[in-house]
Order: sequence, then structure tokens, then C-alpha cells
Amino acid sequence: MESPRPLRYAIVLWWTVAFLLLLQAGLMWSGRSELVQQLGEQQQLVPADATARAQQMIVANTGIAVVLAAAYFGFGAAVLKRHSWARVALTAFALVHLVLVLGSGAVFSVHTILLVLGGTAAVLMWRQPSTEWLTGER
Repeated sequence: MESPRPLRYAIVLWWTVAFLLLLQAGLMWSGRSELVQQLGEQQQLVPADATARAQQMIVANTGIAVVLAAAYFGFGAAVLKRHSWARVALTAFALVHLVLVLGSGAVFSVHTILLVLGGTAAVLMWRQPSTEWLTGER
């Protein structure tokens, strides 16, 4: 039996979040020189220290983005294969992502879009038709 439409929409939204995370990480690498300049001006760092700090920030953010994107892609695929545990895992990763975003204070820009997409996906994923299909009641 085919998965319910709300669940398919939810998975597409999770995969969109994953893609946007990877895109954002790529854009950070391409904008590395601007970050170095900002760090130098805002934190009054010498160019070598600003470069090292920017590199450290970009590598850390890329690592986090890759882990979250892999979780969204992988657990999304597992949900579509009717593994109900994957829905719980996907929700847990989304909550970790939410805490990371809120903890960083970066709730503006693309993070707002990611939060809206993720929140909508979570609601769709936990609706009754999705639950019934995942638990085998339908």
C-alpha cells in the first residue's frame, strides 16, 4: 500500500531541509573571505587569527550540517520504508537541530525557513493517517 500523502509531503520537506543545510554549508565555504573580514573587524583579531577562527567555525558548521542532513535523508527514507522507529529518530534529530539553532541565537535568515519547514514536516509526519500507515493499521 502506498504511503499517505501527508507523510510523503513531510518527507519531501525533511529532504528540503537537508538540501538547504548542505547548500548553506557550501555557501559558507564560498563566503569564507567575508567571514574572515567580519571576524577581524568585530572581534579585533589579526588577520591570521581571524582566518583560523573562520576556518574553525566553517568546519564545525559544515560537520553539523552534514550530520543533520544525513539524518534527515536517511531517516526520511526509512520512514517511507515503513519503519516507525525512524519517525521517532527523525523527530529527535529535529529537536536537536532546534536546540542548536536556538542556542546559537541565529533564528533569523535561513534558519527561520528551516524551522518552518521542519515544524510543518513534523506535524504532517505525526498526523493520524501517517501514524496509521506506519503502525500497519491501514
